[in-house]
Amino acid sequence: MKNPLVGPILAILKTHPSGISEFDILKTLKDQLPEFRQLADDANLQLFRQHFLIMNALYQLQSSLWQEESLTLSINAMRIQLLSATQINLSQNTTLSDSVDAKLAAYYLDWSEYEKTDADEVSRLLNSFYKGISLPGNRDSALKTLQIDSTNPTKATIKQQYRKLAQKHHPDRGGDQDIFIGLRQAYEYLMF
Repeated sequence: MKNPLVGPILAILKTHPSGISEFDILKTLKDQLPEFRQLADDANLQLFRQHFLIMNALYQLQSSLWQEESLTLSINAMRIQLLSATQINLSQNTTLSDSVDAKLAAYYLDWSEYEKTDADEVSRLLNSFYKGISLPGNRDSALKTLQIDSTNPTKATIKQQYRKLAQKHHPDRGGDQDIFIGLRQAYEYLMF
């Protein structure tokens, strides 16, 4: 199925020859297309659908631009950019699968992924993500890094202990940068 965002996204890409982020594409589409702002009542499902439609359009564009124009659409987390074959040193014999993450493209080009993902599925995916970053072993490690003996310290205790150790290990005060970064990571983890 042809994605109706292909044209608007191509126009956005042409006005940003040095590349643009997906977030900026999203903001521009919301400004240009009011109907793009209301794809679902649930905020998380809304964001999923907007993201999916953008990525689907980008991968459709990537395929057609390569086949028809020998242009590559570089798609990564931070920058989306149109490139000619000479800009990326690819020969005419290079296939699309050589220049993209085929599994990611396959996911976003599969409309059934869009259709089957509802608010409950998005919630499950988010919960799985949050659970994955908050494993019990990570908590124990963070507590140990901050030298906190309590298994359930208050936020005030975590903050106080972090500040104490951060002053001691801050690179500007002659401390070790790696230790300081580890302290900050532990603090961020425990305060989440």
